[in-house]
Amino acid sequence: MSQDPYPSERPFSGSRQNPYDGDAFGQQGSGGPYQPTQPYQQPYQQPYQQGMYQSSSRTIEGEKAAQLSLILGLVGFFVAGIILGPMAIWQARKAERLGVPATAGKVLGWITTILYALAILAGILFFILIMVGLGASAGYNG
Repeated sequence: MSQDPYPSERPFSGSRQNPYDGDAFGQQGSGGPYQPTQPYQQPYQQPYQQGMYQSSSRTIEGEKAAQLSLILGLVGFFVAGIILGPMAIWQARKAERLGVPATAGKVLGWITTILYALAILAGILFFILIMVGLGASAGYNG
């Protein structure tokens, strides 16, 4: 009257003799681990349309202007920022007119322009203070 603790049939095996007989969804196959019931079909793809994946020349020109504004803004930090900063702003505006965002180039252009303008202003003030200091010491007869 005791129950067999080790049944001869595996759980969840159903009526199949081999638990690997069929595919992952329990469908009967020819005996392999996965036997597709339908032949493989390519996923649906839309036919290629002429010009669908091509960028317009306006977009390409805008992307070039955006890249140039970024480069000018970066190089302007180190060399001739008073000239390259406004050029970066100009190229960024050109890119935005053509529909391409160029925020990074515009921001770098403004930062470069402002920093170099402040540096030039500081240099002029320093020169004036030196001249005033030399003029005051020249008149001292101590």
